[in-house]
Amino acid sequence: MQIPKESPTGNAFLRNANTFLGKVETGALCLIVAMLLGLAILKIVMRYVFSASLLWSDIMLQHLILWLCFFGAALATCERRHISIDVLSRILPEKITRWTHLVIDCIALVVVGILAYYGFLFIEDEKSSEAILMGSVPLWWAKVIIPYGFVLIGVHVVLQIGIRLTDSADTPDAIEGEPD
Repeated sequence: MQIPKESPTGNAFLRNANTFLGKVETGALCLIVAMLLGLAILKIVMRYVFSASLLWSDIMLQHLILWLCFFGAALATCERRHISIDVLSRILPEKITRWTHLVIDCIALVVVGILAYYGFLFIEDEKSSEAILMGSVPLWWAKVIIPYGFVLIGVHVVLQIGIRLTDSADTPDAIEGEPD
């Protein structure tokens, strides 16, 4: 008698997609931190060695911090390390908490969707501005992370909802990087 081999489940696909996005975000965060450090060092060298300044460097540093925050928030969502209030999970039975987490994720998805929508409206408004960065780059390009950052967070929330729905009831929530 042969034992049938388990085929990859939808849950494994969703977990792999979530993990892959998390790795891309980690790479983007490393790149952004390197850019922040490089630009800050360049700014210091230009000021104290050459007695010159980069007029666009302050604005660029501010927008790189914005990108850092959104990629960090997306990674936190990926790993389920975002800010949460776990009072319900401490007082309710485990079977009910699974569904409360699902409801909270759905509410979070609605909120992130609303924020992304208004982020896109903001970018459309910014496109009418003639502000530029580094000579010829429109400043609104640096702000596109706002709506797309919320979209990225929303993708993680959708993946988390899918994982919750396809997960068996007795599988614990595992956070990547923590011992099981």
